[in-house]
Amino acid sequence: MLRSKVRHPRSTPGIAPVVPVLLLLGLLATPAAGQQITSPYEFIDTRHSAGIFVGIAGENRGQLDLAPGGGVMVGARYGIELSGPFALEGTAFFLPTDRNVYDPTVDPDEQLPEFLGTSNSLVGGIDGRLRFTLTGARTWHRLAPFVLLGGGVAGDLTPRSSLEDELVSEERFTLGPTFLGVMGAGTRWLPTDNLTFRVDALLHIWKAGTPRAFFQFEEQYGSVPEQEWPGVGALVVGASFRF
Repeated sequence: MLRSKVRHPRSTPGIAPVVPVLLLLGLLATPAAGQQITSPYEFIDTRHSAGIFVGIAGENRGQLDLAPGGGVMVGARYGIELSGPFALEGTAFFLPTDRNVYDPTVDPDEQLPEFLGTSNSLVGGIDGRLRFTLTGARTWHRLAPFVLLGGGVAGDLTPRSSLEDELVSEERFTLGPTFLGVMGAGTRWLPTDNLTFRVDALLHIWKAGTPRAFFQFEEQYGSVPEQEWPGVGALVVGASFRF
């Protein structure tokens, strides 16, 4: 009796074992594709800012001890961003302080000028500054460090002291109006889209002219400059609204 031969089809590997692997790879790839690389840099979109500041100004009365002293400085500033890292600023400030008053009408062979007392002084200044931001038109972790340079005009806004009533113009010291030079560095912190906090380390330079009557004390002082340019350092903090 003949047996019929039945051929069984060859078994082929199915795709079922591969499916879980593909699903696992898909799950692993999905979070990776959704991740974003966070940059510490952010662009500054606003161009204008306006604010106020307050700080402490150091004391530098000059060689002859005639220039105004230091104190608390207050002021306001307005800024506009230019292209790239540059910006222009306009600043006005007041520095209530005091100054020493001397009478040079004494015998120069015997003593130095006579100290008459201390007078109130209010130094005011206005200037324009060019600010260069080291991070360009962006912040780094919301910080924007900068350097600046500028110039303007300054002067003593108080009227003549009663201590100087008996002194003629050649014997009285006056401050300004005079050129004001400003240089400094600092950083801005931009916690929101419209608010800025700022700290500046500044150096103000103004001219302190010497009254003519003081030139007779050349020997006592060693030398008497025709004019001095005392540098007055200041550390100021402020806040601005950007728009």
